[in-house]
Amino acid sequence: MKDQVANNTRKFFKNKVPELLMYAGCSENGLLSGHDLSAPKVSGSKKNSAESLIFRVDMSLQYVQAIKLALNTMPPLYKQVIELTYFKHLKMFQIAKQIGYAERTIANSKNKMLKEFAIRFFAVQARLGIEDKDIIDLTKTKEVA
Repeated sequence: MKDQVANNTRKFFKNKVPELLMYAGCSENGLLSGHDLSAPKVSGSKKNSAESLIFRVDMSLQYVQAIKLALNTMPPLYKQVIELTYFKHLKMFQIAKQIGYAERTIANSKNKMLKEFAIRFFAVQARLGIEDKDIIDLTKTKEVA
């Protein structure tokens, strides 16, 4: 059985990140660029659907910013493999060829890279002031994404 934290992170990149990018109004390229994604914070009040949508957009922007910051604090190889896998959608052999490592080496290290991202993503969310109840915790041993 695969490591649960790595599996949570894999599912997060495949399922949740595209949704967050859509609500944040940016593309995968925007996430990987040097542009600042911060925006004014909006009250979390959910009195009506318009406020609820604004809150969702605001939270998505915060999560996208947290993803970007977590990636930027990772070792360059880890960051590159994650970006090529989940944002450029390359196959393992294409990644290996592009970065000059054996395909097997990357495959054997991928769970470690995903776990490293999960830990950094959790820490960055807390540092950005995302409330505990809203933090996406990929390090939990149950499925979260």
